[in-house]
Amino acid sequence: MPRKYVRKTNRRSREERNLSVRAVHRDTPDLDKLTELLIRFTLQDSGEQRATRERERRAIAGVSDSS
Repeated sequence: MPRKYVRKTNRRSREERNLSVRAVHRDTPDLDKLTELLIRFTLQDSGEQRATRERERRAIAGVSDSS
């Protein structure tokens, strides 16, 4: 038989909580570095996808992978 719900803590509900937000001012990001990283990640992902497609194509064709 299920037990009756008994609240075990005195936590405040979300509606009762007082929240505040503080801004942390930081230096502006280096856009050149961010752009370079984005390009590197994109090229790396593209290369991995190309290798995966090539392995799948070879598997379908019945050719063994040399790597």
